[in-house]
Amino acid sequence: MRRVSHISDLHFGRTDPAVVEGLIAELNYDAPDLIVASGDFTMAARRPEYEAARDFLARLRSPWIAVPGNHDISPYHLVERFAVPFARYRRFIALDTEPVFQDAEIGVLCLNTVRTWAPERNWSHGRISQGQIARAEARLAAMPTGLFRIVVGHHPFLPPPWDEEARLVGRADLALAAFRRQGVGLTLAGHLHRHYARFAEDGGGPATVDEGAIRGCAGRLLAVQAGSATSTRLRGSEPNAYNRITIANGCATVEVRLWNGQNWIGVTESPPGQAGPVVLAG
Repeated sequence: MRRVSHISDLHFGRTDPAVVEGLIAELNYDAPDLIVASGDFTMAARRPEYEAARDFLARLRSPWIAVPGNHDISPYHLVERFAVPFARYRRFIALDTEPVFQDAEIGVLCLNTVRTWAPERNWSHGRISQGQIARAEARLAAMPTGLFRIVVGHHPFLPPPWDEEARLVGRADLALAAFRRQGVGLTLAGHLHRHYARFAEDGGGPATVDEGAIRGCAGRLLAVQAGSATSTRLRGSEPNAYNRITIANGCATVEVRLWNGQNWIGVTESPPGQAGPVVLAG
């Protein structure tokens, strides 16, 4: 059995200190085997924000793995953004923007979906290159048979059930097809500051996850999104949140943890437009 905590969109520079302290205490008490952080450590890639993110990570007792988010490259210093976009990320968070974690039970592959520019006004949208997809598929194929495979990115691979036209990471369909060929069980991402979970059906189409329809779904790829773990930049009525994932006997169980103002609690009923605890048979 392996336990993974999935956090995202911390946004140091716009955090609630009580939530930050509560999350550190929760993660250290829970002691997961791995913490996955799916990007946006900072608000605007400023040095003090990165220093706060580094200090947060240093206080975690469990090993962690991470990818950058679109907020982790500077929106102000364009020379830096184009010449060395991930310099501060590499200095304060991790040298590798696409790390891999592997043990006897799970294999976790990270993809950097951040782009420095786009031929449109909004540069926050992510994209995966064909080369990244090919490299990811090769790295997944090289993992030992029997590992539960997880892919991590910052931008979503499937749209939320309340907005079927939401912008996805570029080439999401090609990426999902490659992941399915390699038996990936989960994708983890953030960016939208809302939790949801959807199965990727044949052809990459979405299917909403609900507790009455998810059991007995062996071999299906589940895309899981995390809310914002510590930021005050919340969306809708969803509070700060993260995902607690348990992997055992080829199955991944995902529990959403919500901040109630004082403590982290598990979701027992699905809020409108969201999925509650979900189970994937792998």
